[in-house]
Amino acid sequence: MGSLENKVTPTLSENDKACLQAILVSSAQMFSCVLNATIELDLFGIIARAGPAACITTSEIVSQLPTKDSDSDTPSRLDRMLRVLVSNSLLTCSIRTLEDAFSSHRAFWEASLRMKHVILEGGNQFQRAHGMSVFQYMDKDPAFNMMFNKSMTGLSTIALSKILEGYQGFVGLTSLVDVGGGTGKSLSMVISKYPSIKGINFDLPHVIQSAPSYPGIEHVGGDMFQSVPKGDAIIMKNILHDWNDENCKKLLRTCYKALPDKGKLVIIELLMPEATESSLASQYISRLDMSMLLNLEGQERTEKEYEALCKESGFSNFQVVFCAFTLFAVMEFHK
Repeated sequence: MGSLENKVTPTLSENDKACLQAILVSSAQMFSCVLNATIELDLFGIIARAGPAACITTSEIVSQLPTKDSDSDTPSRLDRMLRVLVSNSLLTCSIRTLEDAFSSHRAFWEASLRMKHVILEGGNQFQRAHGMSVFQYMDKDPAFNMMFNKSMTGLSTIALSKILEGYQGFVGLTSLVDVGGGTGKSLSMVISKYPSIKGINFDLPHVIQSAPSYPGIEHVGGDMFQSVPKGDAIIMKNILHDWNDENCKKLLRTCYKALPDKGKLVIIELLMPEATESSLASQYISRLDMSMLLNLEGQERTEKEYEALCKESGFSNFQVVFCAFTLFAVMEFHK
């Protein structure tokens, strides 16, 4: 899949381009960390020594890295980092079929300094830096939790405002569950436009504790991997990219059980292009993908990868139905 522009959304307006540029700036720290790790690993030197017209695979690059601790996933992790450089026009790449075929918070910054280690060794670098996962850290540090929720709310507000202008998938629903809905701001935007819908905002108990009251919305705390409230439809925004494939399928199956026959799951996520581009959207997605690799062992995925998760979790139909800013894709998984 190439760019989402003109596929499910019109050409970007000047205002939309300015908004996308502002979103990209928020990921500048990740680009600097990638560049630092690139220099530490001598990637430019390795590629240059292959020759001006040569094509070199990530596996071939890994074989020349200064470590004996790499594993079978090292080429894949390196490929994700190289996407950042390609999307910023520092490298070029081609796709070939081979046989082996808030970001500025100090807590994230300390993990980001371990970029080289995550490429060579893998593993959750946030956990190694702090002795606990991001979500455990949020539970222990109320100030960090509040900053994280505000950051997510701000980004979701920008995306959902645009999505509500064009996406018609909430029409006719009587109930809607927002799984991982944070403090409920996004769901409140949907209910404000469709007041006949009963909204249920579902998240971890420590998140729900700080959630304000919204008309037409009930806040419910719990563990989304165990069970989620039932509703005509379920929405998840920027949740699946936090998790590896197995945890995603576990979560999707939990949602499947909570839906009625013919019910649908609305997924809002970034879509990684099949071929890395130099667009603003591709630059942002590739940077955020590195944040997922560092801090959560999650990843940004392509349309084909989301379709595979959909089918492998029991859903019968998959469709990308809308895209905001050529960045935030709205996908529907039908039961």
